[in-house]
Amino acid sequence: MKRKIVSLLLVLLLVFSSTSAAFSDISDSKLAQTASVLDALGIMQGVGDNRFDPNSSLTRAQFCKLAVTALGFSDVSAYGSYTIFPDVKNTHWAAQYINAAVRHPDLKEQAIIRGYADGTFGPDKIVTYGEVCTMLLRMLGYKETDIGPFWPADYIARAQSLGLTKDVSLSDSKAAVKRSDAAIMLINTLGASMKGDEGGLLLDRVASATVKNSILLETSETDSSLADNEAVFYEDGSLSEAPRKTAGKLDKSLIGVYGTIVVGKEGEKVAVGVIPNSNKVETHTVTEVSADSIQTELQTLHPNRDTKVYVSREGRKLGTFADMWSGIQAGDSLHCYYNEYGVLELMAVLPRVSSSAGNSFVYGIASAANIPAEYQIVKNGAVVDRTKLKKYDVVTLDAANKQALVSDAKISGQYLSGTPTFSYPQTITMFGKNYSISDQAAATFANIKLNNYITLLFDTEGDVAAAYPTSTVRADMQGIVTNVKDSTTATVVLFNGVTMQDLSVDVDDLSSMLGRVVAVGQSSGGKVTLSTVTLNGKVSGTWSIADGKLGERTVSPNVKIYEEVLAGAPLNAIKASDIASAKIVSSQIRYTVMDSAGTVTNIVLGDVTGESWTYGIAQAEKHGDDESETYFVKLKYWDGSSTAEALYRVPSLSGISNGIPVGIPKGYPASENIANRSLATQKLNLVDTVDLSAFDGSSGVKTKDGYYALASDIGVYISARNEFISLQNAKSNYTTFRLYANKSAEEGGKVRLIIAS
Repeated sequence: MKRKIVSLLLVLLLVFSSTSAAFSDISDSKLAQTASVLDALGIMQGVGDNRFDPNSSLTRAQFCKLAVTALGFSDVSAYGSYTIFPDVKNTHWAAQYINAAVRHPDLKEQAIIRGYADGTFGPDKIVTYGEVCTMLLRMLGYKETDIGPFWPADYIARAQSLGLTKDVSLSDSKAAVKRSDAAIMLINTLGASMKGDEGGLLLDRVASATVKNSILLETSETDSSLADNEAVFYEDGSLSEAPRKTAGKLDKSLIGVYGTIVVGKEGEKVAVGVIPNSNKVETHTVTEVSADSIQTELQTLHPNRDTKVYVSREGRKLGTFADMWSGIQAGDSLHCYYNEYGVLELMAVLPRVSSSAGNSFVYGIASAANIPAEYQIVKNGAVVDRTKLKKYDVVTLDAANKQALVSDAKISGQYLSGTPTFSYPQTITMFGKNYSISDQAAATFANIKLNNYITLLFDTEGDVAAAYPTSTVRADMQGIVTNVKDSTTATVVLFNGVTMQDLSVDVDDLSSMLGRVVAVGQSSGGKVTLSTVTLNGKVSGTWSIADGKLGERTVSPNVKIYEEVLAGAPLNAIKASDIASAKIVSSQIRYTVMDSAGTVTNIVLGDVTGESWTYGIAQAEKHGDDESETYFVKLKYWDGSSTAEALYRVPSLSGISNGIPVGIPKGYPASENIANRSLATQKLNLVDTVDLSAFDGSSGVKTKDGYYALASDIGVYISARNEFISLQNAKSNYTTFRLYANKSAEEGGKVRLIIAS
């Protein structure tokens, strides 16, 4: 007969609405998620003082308690009045759990743990990896006849094959099991299927119901309209009409977790946590978005029009990619969730949450905490000594890794809104963006009034750590315009690391500022202004990329890199992996930015990669009559999936021939209203004409001048059809290929465009 056992703790959770723990000594997100769920289920709690103690080893008695509780038996007090093992008296703290594991009628047959041959139990002996694998398998209903006679090798092998040891690095059967290892193995086991006719998940033993294929999208920490005991979930293909009730505030580390909702009893369907599943989840950093593709730092995604999309900032709404693509922005972390069959189920831009609350402080002020002597100091990704710390830097102590993470990111502007009170806000508005304010940060607003000009200091996770009047501390508001939308909205990435998205800008010809260095300002009425800044100044010397040195200066591992392919051309963001050379000489470095520690955080290069051009077929055009004639270059190019066109207004058509392959610097505005006076093209050189046998797949091609690499996702132009097609399509239908490169192979050039016939 099927048994349904509901943990008493779930009932208590529903009655008292307690919250799951966010442990101060856990920095790993996977472990933080695991610990919060196990705590909410009453299976594995912390050790006090908001600590989980992840690195301490477990005893046999301690793990026996975890196993019994995970099987749904939280009240075993009836088994604590007698003694079975001579070394586990009835007064021993774990006697009731050990005795229940041996004598409880619903556990007796599973024999999840046994004593030694001499009749003792060894409650205080450290539990080993082999023993834990054995107990987990027995919890799932496996017996020796199901596994094999060789202990512990057969048990460890079976546990691994079932995924019970996923994300645990242990291999030695006699190795001690730490609390962190045990937590992850327990979570894996809760999500595993029971053996036998009864089937189902072990999780069903400690929950009255579960909801599979779910994702936690919002909590009250990310959506102020939600109560502490409410959350928004994606559940099996849709959003529920109303937020789901939760057992208090779910831990923020669970946001974005794809798995099974653990549901309490009663009629309210209260959720106590999410158990992660093993389905594929990918996270990409978005660099560019269009109606048919998403460009990320590593690849181009081509989602179907009907792919489901959730964008947190767009409100509580689930739509399709066709409807929602414009809400995805450069700089977003895009989470892609795949179902058990490997099909893309959902793309989501989720609210970013911080795990640093309570661990951050402003350096150099009276209330600043001390940085322990043994901590390594890391500022903007680079290790520095204490002398490099400056007043008003924000320090976050990472106890797990013994590091002090330092941020000097800040913005200065007008304080326009603060709720529920401007002197102790939970949410504020600056530059049109809402910022969540922790209790610690809210205390720094005590003497600040609405409409004051203030500076927000951010920690390393991008959360507001404090606010000060600009008379006390002011931010350098210079950065690069990386996106322009609707000629009125811009995204600026400041040199100090802050990304200011969707700024509503009061400026003429905003499109002409794309890719330019600007200073961000704000008038007394709150209007945002941008003014262009001339590039000047750089660190002297050669940049050794592998060594992380530019001359004598350290280059941040998180350095932002841009190319200015021609003097006056827009800057285009690139990655270090785009650079083929191991070293960049000083003549190719145009501009550098350093933080207050002297670490290089931004570098502007010349044309070192060839990736900052749009390559296509040019056509010269004249519009208007003789008295008001204007000149244009129409560029037809491959956008990664289809043929695209852009029309650039230019002062003259000198040097432009119809039908020639050229490159135009990325970032120039395509508009009939803007003359690109510095617009220059790069003429591509014909390398060779080859047949199919010359190609090395899609990575390279053999030519008379040697081997050339092919640009990633290269387009092939078909003159007869006046359109571009993919290389794969061209290989299937054409036999002759003219290859055009931006430079010679020795200079790092690649084949950038192909004309097939």
